[in-house]
This record gives sequence, structure tokens and C-alpha cells, in this order.
Amino acid sequence: MVTFRTTPNDLLTDADARRGGVVATVRLANPSRRPSTGGGRQVELRLPEEIEAIRASALIARAAVDAALRCAVAGALPSSLAAVVAGVIASERAESVIQSPSFDELDAGARTFPAACCIAVNDRLIHAVPTDVPLRDGDLVTVDVAVRLRGWCADIADCVVVGTGTCERHAIVTGCHEMLDAAVATIAPGVRWSTVARAMQDVAASRSLGLVTGYAGHGVGRALHEAPIAPCAIDREFETRGDFTLLPDMVLSVEPTVVQHPDGIRCVDADGFAIGVQFVEGDDGWTMRTASGAAGCSVERTVVVTRTGCEMLDEARASISSPEGHDTNHG
Repeated sequence: MVTFRTTPNDLLTDADARRGGVVATVRLANPSRRPSTGGGRQVELRLPEEIEAIRASALIARAAVDAALRCAVAGALPSSLAAVVAGVIASERAESVIQSPSFDELDAGARTFPAACCIAVNDRLIHAVPTDVPLRDGDLVTVDVAVRLRGWCADIADCVVVGTGTCERHAIVTGCHEMLDAAVATIAPGVRWSTVARAMQDVAASRSLGLVTGYAGHGVGRALHEAPIAPCAIDREFETRGDFTLLPDMVLSVEPTVVQHPDGIRCVDADGFAIGVQFVEGDDGWTMRTASGAAGCSVERTVVVTRTGCEMLDEARASISSPEGHDTNHG
């Protein structure tokens, strides 16, 4: 899942986003741990055993996403894909975070999200409730899964074009993955997040993709949404007040989210800041649709900052990036 951002590095639960403004206080699992300042909130640096616990959750989430996407064919129901995700999570004796009673813990009257995951289709892009509307050739589908195992969370999403589709639709998916690649290649200790976000934004601009700025990546740990806020594009407020420096053992969700843009429409302003896509709330009270009706997609990885770069925790341990783009051994 993604987080909603109204002020730099203030975290809102999904319920808060619907209510429009109560800020959730970030509570660290153990205040005696090694806290570090990140974007105006304390960010906990994870111990090796904690990183391994988050990795275990990420691997389950990855398996669930892959299983659902294999079923994303013309005629399949998004609700059926969500049932596949639920089955994978249950088989590993884990839980879906978005169905957890603590997901909307600040809203005593909160409803439980009605599925084990979010299934975004075309313009139904953010917090999308799976429907019973059959998928069609060319649909853009994103499966977003958040898993908790033995108290530790991970957040993974991926996307596909159903069937053959059009070149334009495939280009959106390709561009989204290229944004993730750019982020992973840039993340390293000492790097400011604005540098990472700018790398993702530049890819989107080069491909004329619309940027989503109201939702962002985030810290991950005992809770699904922790400090800091980690957007995939730059606005003035984040650059001046929300930026933070990456340190080893930070665990973050990296989540580029884009929409199809008509040719000639800019995604950044004259000063190089992102022009965000507008959303409207769907009738179900959860799903956010693009106001223009443009289709979009998202990819998301839970990563840990290493001594030389970063590692995606939903992949084998050998898959570790460094700023030079070479694989290294985990240190």
C-alpha cells in the first residue's frame, strides 16, 4: 500500500486520508534502538535479525503478487486474483496487513478493507478494491500486497498489461519499472532522498508519464507505514522540508506510480518540480481514481539500505545493488 502525504513526512493512515488531515504519530518499536533523524521523524535503523524478518514477509508478498499476476488474463475477475493472494498468504501462516484490525488503528470506527490486497485496474489506481468486473485485453493491472509475518511487515506491488494490449500500455509498465531501476541504482548511504526521487522523476519525464505526488513510498517495519515519506517525484515542500539522508539499515518501500499522459502534456513545471495527477474517490470509499480517467500502474519493493547500495528484500540475497550498478555481497 502507499501512504497519503499532505505535509512533508507526516504520516497518515488510510482512514486519516479519507478524513482529510489527522496526522499519525510514528511510534518506534523500541525507543532505545539506534534512532536517526529522517524527514522530521525518527527513523529506526534495523538490526540484522529484523531485516531478515522483514525479508521473510517480503518473500511471501512477492510470491502472492506473482501468483495473482499469472492469473491476470482476459476474463479473470480482480476479486479472484485477490482470492489467490489470500490463499498464498494463508498458506504461509502470515496475514494481510490491510485486513488487520491495526491497519486503521487511529480510527475506532474504521472498516476493514474488503480484500486481502489492492487490485488496481486502469484508472482505479490507488487503494483499489478488487471488483467482479472481468479483465479485458489491454487492461493495466497492479497487484499490491502488504504482508505481516511474526510482527514484521513488507509491501510489494507489480503490474502487467492483460493480453496483447497496445504499445502505449506496455510503455507505461516499462517506464514504471525503469523508475524503480533508477531508484535502486541511486540508493546508497549518504544520498539524499531527493536525489533518488529526482532520478525516478527524470525517467517519467523522458517517457511523458504522469506523476503521482499525493501518495508515496514509506518506511516499513513493525507497522506498514512508518517514517520517512519517500516520494517518487519532487515538489517544493518536500525539497525544502521533507528531505532526508539515507543511512545503512534503513528499510523503505520504494513505489513509483505513474499514469498515461497525452503527448505534449508536461509532468514537471518550469522549475523542475512534479505536476501531480489529480484523483477522485470512488463510491466504495476506498478506491481512488484518476480524475482524467487516465490509466496507470505501480511497482513497489521493500528495500534495505546496505553499506554500498541497497538490496531488494523480495529477491534472493545475492541480488544487491551498488551505486556503480554492480552486484556485491551482503556486508
